[in-house]
Amino acid sequence: MNLLQKIKSTFFSPTAPEKPEPASFATRADTIYAPISGVLVSVQEINDEVIASGLLGDGYGIIPVGNTIYAPANGRVSTVTVTNHAVGIMTDTGIEVLIHVGIDTVKMEGKGFVRHVEANDVVTAGTPLLSFDPEAIKAAGHEDMVTVVITNPQHFCKIDHVGSSNTMLAGRPLVKIGDALLVTRS
Repeated sequence: MNLLQKIKSTFFSPTAPEKPEPASFATRADTIYAPISGVLVSVQEINDEVIASGLLGDGYGIIPVGNTIYAPANGRVSTVTVTNHAVGIMTDTGIEVLIHVGIDTVKMEGKGFVRHVEANDVVTAGTPLLSFDPEAIKAAGHEDMVTVVITNPQHFCKIDHVGSSNTMLAGRPLVKIGDALLVTRS
C-alpha cells in the first residue's frame, strides 16, 4: 500500500458509508410526514397485491427522488429487516408506521441498501433511517417505489390523507421530505 492509499484509507472507509445529515421539519404528534421527496401515488396504485389491497395498512406510495429514507415522526424503531429494505416505527403516540423501499426488493438480499438505525433506537422526525441505490434496484429488475403505511389503522377513528401539493407532475402531487401525509383521528 503506497502513501496515498494509506491516507485515503484513513479518511475514507469504503465499508462504512457516511450517514446522511438529518432533515429538519416541524411536526405534530398525530401526523405522519413524507420520509422522502417524490411523486405521491395512492396505495391502490402500487404494483404489489399485498400492499395495494391494504393488507399492510393505510397510506401512500412515493416514487422517490433521492435515496435516503428519514423518520416520518418521533418514535422508536420497532423493526429493521435483515435485508435493510424496510423499517418500522412506533411513534410516541402509538402510530405504527411501515416504510418499505421497492417492490420485491427482498429478493436483493440487502444489496444496494444501507441501514442507519437499529431496532429499539429512539428517533426524531428527520433522522436518517436507511439509504438505497435506485440504480441497483432498477438493475435487479425491481421498482423503487417507497411505501409509507400506518399498519394499525384500526386503532384510530379515521385517517385523513392530507398528502397534497400545489406542484403537480403528470396530475400527481409532488411531496418533499417533511410534508404531511397522514393525520390520525382518535
